[in-house]
Amino acid sequence: MSEGKTWPEDVIERMKGYAERLGIQTGEAANKFREWLAVEFSVEDPLDEDPFYLTQWSEQFVIESRNISAGRLRETASYVGMFVGIEDSERDNRKGAFDRAVNMFNSNRDRAIDEGHIGILTAKEGVWHINGKATSERVDGSNLPWYGFEHGDMILCLLNTRNGERKPMAPKSISRTAYFMGSPESGGDIQMWRINLQGKSMNAGYEKWEACKIQVIEPTNKDSDTLYTNNNFHETVEYTNEWLPEHLRTALSPDRLLINPKMHNEFVDLADLVEAHEDRKIVTNNGMTMNPIVITKGYITYLNKEPMDSEYDPTGRSYRLNIYGPNVDPVTVWVSGRMHDEDRVFEYKDAKGNWRGYNEKTQVIVVGRLRLRPYNNEMQASLSALGIHIPHKTARPAGGSGDTTLEQFGGNKE
Repeated sequence: MSEGKTWPEDVIERMKGYAERLGIQTGEAANKFREWLAVEFSVEDPLDEDPFYLTQWSEQFVIESRNISAGRLRETASYVGMFVGIEDSERDNRKGAFDRAVNMFNSNRDRAIDEGHIGILTAKEGVWHINGKATSERVDGSNLPWYGFEHGDMILCLLNTRNGERKPMAPKSISRTAYFMGSPESGGDIQMWRINLQGKSMNAGYEKWEACKIQVIEPTNKDSDTLYTNNNFHETVEYTNEWLPEHLRTALSPDRLLINPKMHNEFVDLADLVEAHEDRKIVTNNGMTMNPIVITKGYITYLNKEPMDSEYDPTGRSYRLNIYGPNVDPVTVWVSGRMHDEDRVFEYKDAKGNWRGYNEKTQVIVVGRLRLRPYNNEMQASLSALGIHIPHKTARPAGGSGDTTLEQFGGNKE
């Protein structure tokens, strides 16, 4: 095995770019490159190879991996509709597996190792070993390998069995969920879809309420409402309504589509939120209740644009507005600090596309997570907003009483 050798500068730069694009660590990118070299060119120790060919191989690896992330090898389908919301925070999809493996290790170390859940890492002769077996991952000073984590005075890793061989995997798998109202372009019912975002796509900007076409990986389970994505998903979103027949564009505008129960099953009248929670909540196998996502509408009766201290919000602040409807007590809508910072939740676009503030009595359409709490011997509904849409024709502009011109109704045209 080569000693004291390092990757050529060109290879390092390519690995950094690859890691940044996929949202992973550079060490994990280098490990993927090593695995690719072993499969494609039977290279056992890349650092013993001619640097010239390492540079050529790294270029080939990046090009081929870009093809994969662009969906040429991961088949995608076109969906059409609009983004209607996005979760505030990222989620670690591996947390459950991580906790179970570590708990098993704490209670029965031998079982956790023998069954292939946990590996013990040690550094020996310049490379990392897992359960005493050498890997291709070199020791880099005090840095842990991309799959390692500290546990007490030990360094461990999660293991996953693939093709009969136990392989390390990253201790975390971070994603963020966006919400999309639409259907397959090939045809199907309109519904709310959860889009699993990863890497750079988690923090990319998405235009809500705008007609668009997206490329997604469909679930294998037909009953699932989750769509998966390639790492360059955000680069493939196409904002266009060309897929929509002209005679349907008015009916499928956000002002009308979102609140039309004949078009989908996501809308709930403000007066029916408590009952809807009982009907739509999801109870997991361990007894936890998952609050449902709904769409509702109301008119603003209270609007507080000043932040409130919040120990539950990562930003330390949240915002609040109340909405009401006919014969309905006001319902609180909570706006997170991140949503406030990333969305113009206290403004709307007027008919000319200009951003304007709005006043109380403005109609709002809310996409949010429905929650219940007891209050005066009754259950009271509230919403944690994921998206807030302000139809400009029913908005009450700040500093005015609304658009009173005939143009808003198309009534002053020749």
